[in-house]
Amino acid sequence: MLSGCRHDEPQRGDLLLRADRLFDGERVVEPGAVLIRGDDIVAAGAELDAEADRVLELGDATILPGLIDLHVHLGSSHPRARERFAESGVTTVRSVGDPLATLSPSDEDAPLRLVQAGPILTAPDGYPIPVWGDAHALAVRGEARARAAVRDLVHRGAAVVKIALEPAADWPLLSPGEVRAIVDEAHAHDRPVTAHATGTYAVELALDAGVDELAHAPCGVADELLERLVERGVEVVGTLHVLAELPDDCPDPVPDAARFVALGGRLLYGTDVPAVRVWGIDVEELRLLRRAGLDPEDVLAAATSHAGEQLGRAPLGTLAEGAPADVIAVRGDARELGDDLAKPVLVVRAGRVLVDPAGR
Repeated sequence: MLSGCRHDEPQRGDLLLRADRLFDGERVVEPGAVLIRGDDIVAAGAELDAEADRVLELGDATILPGLIDLHVHLGSSHPRARERFAESGVTTVRSVGDPLATLSPSDEDAPLRLVQAGPILTAPDGYPIPVWGDAHALAVRGEARARAAVRDLVHRGAAVVKIALEPAADWPLLSPGEVRAIVDEAHAHDRPVTAHATGTYAVELALDAGVDELAHAPCGVADELLERLVERGVEVVGTLHVLAELPDDCPDPVPDAARFVALGGRLLYGTDVPAVRVWGIDVEELRLLRRAGLDPEDVLAAATSHAGEQLGRAPLGTLAEGAPADVIAVRGDARELGDDLAKPVLVVRAGRVLVDPAGR
C-alpha cells in the first residue's frame, strides 16, 4: 500500500505531513509521512525524501485516510451538515435512501464527497413508507416497472441501488421476481445493489436475487445462511451502533456479526446517520466492529480502504501514490479507538485543508 520511489532529487509538493504513525489503509508504519501535491497524494511511507511549501510536524499522532461512511441518509439536509461531516474526519459518505429530488451526480470538489442511491426501491406500502413516509422510497409493482425505476435512478446519477426487504409488522415485500429484475437491471448498468434485509426470509430473498451487499448486519439468522453470504462474497455494512439501540429488533447485534466475521465475512463501516446522531466519526461503531472480531487495523480498514473498494473507487481510502488527498490526523495511536479519533487535529479534503492544527 505504501508508496514512494527513489529519486535523485527530493520530491516536491504543496503539503508534507509527518507524524509518529501512519495508517495507509491496511497497516500502520512508524514513523510516517505523506506528501500532497494538488488534490492527489504524491507519496506516503515511513520516510520520504521530500520538500513542500508547507510542512506539518504532528508528533504523537496518527495520519490516516479520511474515513468513508457507507450508510447515511443526508437527504435535503443543510449544506452545513455536510461540512460538519468533512470537518469531523469523514470525507466521503454514501447516502442510501433520500428523496428523488436530491439525487445528482457527485461533486468531487465539494467539502464532502457524496455518493448517492436516491430513494429506496420497495413494494407499495412497504418499508420505509410506514415509518419515514414515501419521500425516501420509490414503490414499484411488477418486473417491468422495477427495471424502469432502476434505469431512471441511474440516469439521475445513482451510483448504487438500494432495496428494502423489511417484513416487520407484515409490511408488503417485493416479490422474488421483482428483486431479481432490480438486481439484473442494476448490474446491467454496472451498479451494485445493497439490501435492507432483516430476518431469515428477507436475507434469503436478497441472496437468491444476487444482491452485492447487506445494508445492516443480519440478526438472528443461522450459520448456514451466514455461510452462504460469505460464499457469495456479499459484504455487510455493520451499523452495529444503531442496531444496538433497537433492542426489540436486535437485542445484541455483535454476536451475530462476530459469527459472520469468524466464517470469513467482511464487515464494513456505516452509521445510519441520522438514526445515530453522530455527524462525524462514530467511535462507538468502530469499537463494536472490534468487539465483532476485527483487529484494530482491520477496523480502520473497514472505514477506509475496504470502504473505498466497496464504492468501486480504489485507491480512495488509502494513503498511496495517486490516491485522492483525503487525509486526516488524530492525536495518539488510532488503533486504540480512543475518543481522540473523533476529534481530528487535521483534515485535508482533495488537497484542501479544512481543519488546520495551526488554526488557520
